[in-house]
Amino acid sequence: MGKGTSCFGLSMVAMKMSYVKQQQFRAHGLRSELVKVDDGATVIRCWVPWQQPEGGVWSAGVADKPAVLFLHDFVADGTVNWEKQIGAFTKEFNVYVPDLVFFGGSETRKEERTEAFQAHCMVKMLHALEVYNEVTVVGAGYGGAVAFWMAHLYPKLIERVVFVATGMHMTPTSQKPLLAEFEYDHISELLLPTTAKGLRNFASVATYKRVHRLPKFMCTDILDVFFDEHRYEKVELLSKMVTGSRGEPPLPLLTQVLFIFLSSVC
Repeated sequence: MGKGTSCFGLSMVAMKMSYVKQQQFRAHGLRSELVKVDDGATVIRCWVPWQQPEGGVWSAGVADKPAVLFLHDFVADGTVNWEKQIGAFTKEFNVYVPDLVFFGGSETRKEERTEAFQAHCMVKMLHALEVYNEVTVVGAGYGGAVAFWMAHLYPKLIERVVFVATGMHMTPTSQKPLLAEFEYDHISELLLPTTAKGLRNFASVATYKRVHRLPKFMCTDILDVFFDEHRYEKVELLSKMVTGSRGEPPLPLLTQVLFIFLSSVC
């Protein structure tokens, strides 16, 4: 993660994230764990419950808490994406909040970059944590696309899927009006900004309130902490996406119960 240089040599973004980890996640009974899969080729950081039931097999019945997995969108990581939600779920659920591969504390030496690869990694992580059945997956944006493939590839593991601002209905031309608005050629130019102006453009479409003023020092800090690390690999993730890509077959139908909220490009 970048060092950040906002003021007085300190990163305000990094300080905020440290606060979230210390006060929000740990206060709600979660701890950070690095999970190795693929014989150590892939490392996934995940916030997991402090206590896990004996045997590791969850049941959706009254006696045990069901498991819920939160998958973040294409910005930041799981810590930032779900800080406002976890407190409402940890009392009733065993909550898992990972960083997708090439975000936050997760990375791989493998060459795969599709949403299906991310889905395989998440399932391997759950199995390494001894979670084997009846999981609800909540995915925002890009994380929703990963959740879709988890549900399709592992129907016995994934009981329910919740999509939040996930454009599973995208077509190869869906993004053209948005890209034209900013004179971009590829979605990576919008989702992976390199300048303060680019970050403001991204914020203007990624937030429900349009961002008009964002100080330059704050932009530099955000770019350093959230966008600079693994930039090349993230461009690859976008380029290799199956969802909405030209020439790809129609997406398979899911059998799980679905809750779909909004729609989005990321």
